[in-house]
Amino acid sequence: MKFSDDLAIMKTVSVREMKAQWAEIEEQVARGEIFEVLNRGKPVVRIVSTVPRRIVKWEDHLATAIPSKGKTGQETVDSDREGRW
Repeated sequence: MKFSDDLAIMKTVSVREMKAQWAEIEEQVARGEIFEVLNRGKPVVRIVSTVPRRIVKWEDHLATAIPSKGKTGQETVDSDREGRW
């Protein structure tokens, strides 16, 4: 699996698989892969690298932010999603 510039693809692994394949998983995490560990089919922990994949520089982030128009953050997110979620 590969990363796009903005989206990380997360792999899942059971606790048993994690224990049995730790060396391989550790190598993949060091290369930037993200693992979600499942215990009895439910996610319990996420393993990520301590080194970021990339650092985004956004000098004028406040100047380019979407104006609030008097809405709360939740209202802005809901209207941006346009019922997709």
